[in-house]
Amino acid sequence: MTLGISTFAHLTHSQRRWVLLGLLGLLHLLLLQGIHSGVGRTLLVVHIGLFILWQPFVRAEQRLSALQLLVIASLVAIATWWASNWMLIGWVMALAGIIGGKVFFFSGRTAKLFYLLVLTYLISVLLFVLVPQVLPSSLVLSGEYVFLAKYVLPALFPVMALLPVGQEVESEAEVVDFVYSAFIFLLLAVLVLGSISAMLLINRGYFESLFVTMIVLSVVLLLLAWAWNPRLGFAGLGMLFSRYLMSLGLPFERWLHELADTLQREDQPDKFLARSLESLIRLPWVNGCEWRAPGVAGESGRREGQRGEFQHGLLTLAIHSQQPLSPALTWHFDLLVQLLGEFYEAKLRAQELQQLSYVKAIHQTGARLTHDVKNLLQSLNALCLAAASEGDTPSAQYQALLRRQLPAISQRLQQTLDKLRRPELEGAQFLPAAQWWAGLQARYAQSGVLFSPESIEGGLEIPVTLFNSAAENLLENALSKRSEAPALQVSIAFQVQDGPALKVCDDGAAIPAEVAQNLFRAPIVSKVGLGIGLYQAARHAEFYAYELKIASNEAGRVCFVLERKAAEPAAA
Repeated sequence: MTLGISTFAHLTHSQRRWVLLGLLGLLHLLLLQGIHSGVGRTLLVVHIGLFILWQPFVRAEQRLSALQLLVIASLVAIATWWASNWMLIGWVMALAGIIGGKVFFFSGRTAKLFYLLVLTYLISVLLFVLVPQVLPSSLVLSGEYVFLAKYVLPALFPVMALLPVGQEVESEAEVVDFVYSAFIFLLLAVLVLGSISAMLLINRGYFESLFVTMIVLSVVLLLLAWAWNPRLGFAGLGMLFSRYLMSLGLPFERWLHELADTLQREDQPDKFLARSLESLIRLPWVNGCEWRAPGVAGESGRREGQRGEFQHGLLTLAIHSQQPLSPALTWHFDLLVQLLGEFYEAKLRAQELQQLSYVKAIHQTGARLTHDVKNLLQSLNALCLAAASEGDTPSAQYQALLRRQLPAISQRLQQTLDKLRRPELEGAQFLPAAQWWAGLQARYAQSGVLFSPESIEGGLEIPVTLFNSAAENLLENALSKRSEAPALQVSIAFQVQDGPALKVCDDGAAIPAEVAQNLFRAPIVSKVGLGIGLYQAARHAEFYAYELKIASNEAGRVCFVLERKAAEPAAA
């Protein structure tokens, strides 16, 4: 039984054009037969039944309760018992309003033409057949409306039947705009009642009065259209209507309050965008939404219903609604997307300013000089440890270490002082790779770091300030892990065959993903600091066309590498 109902519902939905044509055909037979006869009332009942199958408000497969069926049966019985020409006039005006509320939602030309022909038929029936029947016969020329009913109006049926719009109409969503429907219904009511009133005022026949009423109504509509946007120094009705819409207590206001709260609470642009759009789907018209921005994309809610896309600046937002958005809702959503796009770009600018403020603070506080002094202190500590292990008579190895390290420490201290005086004139100092490698091994001889290889041959020169900064920062960060894992092994490898490359590894815990993602790019929050040393080393590497990056990040093997940046392929 349920399968049969579902099949019948699908059949009526797929053949809506023919159901509508049958509905109009029965209406035409009803007009020819007359509403007061028994056959006419029977045709009215069948006509209402076809309307129930065609109507776009309740889907055909929906099951009705016993109470709903009783109400429908009572309304049909009342309409049949009290049937009259005045009732038919109101019924045809309502049908014309429903058709007029649908015709604007069809994008296909033939589908729109089909419904315009239906609307033309209903208006013609109303004005030239039904209204004359309620007027005294002395005011209407006899036989004119009968001729139209029998020969002229039925000629529209084969034209509507032959229009190739069946598939296009079936694929469209069933939507009726209440404002459009009410406007057309009231316009027809004014036309009908105005024509009857004009007959009494100007003492003319119906068709003459109808013509005069149409002329007056057209002039009034033109004046209203002009008053909507007059461009003569005052705003007009359009501005007043816009102010009215803006003052409505719509759910948009609640979303704007939530947007303002999210703006204050969330600093990250991506999270701000996601949370704002998650609250957007709570609006009664929205099923879900999708958004795209540079480097980020996401979705929220259900991707069902009609899709409308809005774009402002860097933000592109697609909204899935239960039915096509009316012009007023489209305008509101466009305004909301503009606000959201502006706030998102403001968050991006705030993030960039925050990063710039970090960089500025680094330069203002002399963070790089602090690291240089720290590295010098480490070298002095290494010499102190070596001195503590010597007896009263220094060995030849200790004296050779002093001869190598003291001039290097003095030179680096002088470079630090020079950068303090003129930081913008920091230049590149080059030393042979073998000499630098030997000095690094001497400074960390007591730290348990594994060096590979022990010595380097050749006279290749390297930017010593860059390699000193990178090596010392990486080694100190790796050695700091020994406070939690005393058995930690730290190794450093250096090769010059395919270009200078430095690699520092340890067998400790992996770096957290959120820390590794922003390492070298911005200051971070970690257990041992803000990552400023590595941030400076990465910027220093870019100056020399090198790259400092994570080569491996897994438990038991965490490696960093400093090497020349790969050349970009030439454009074709």
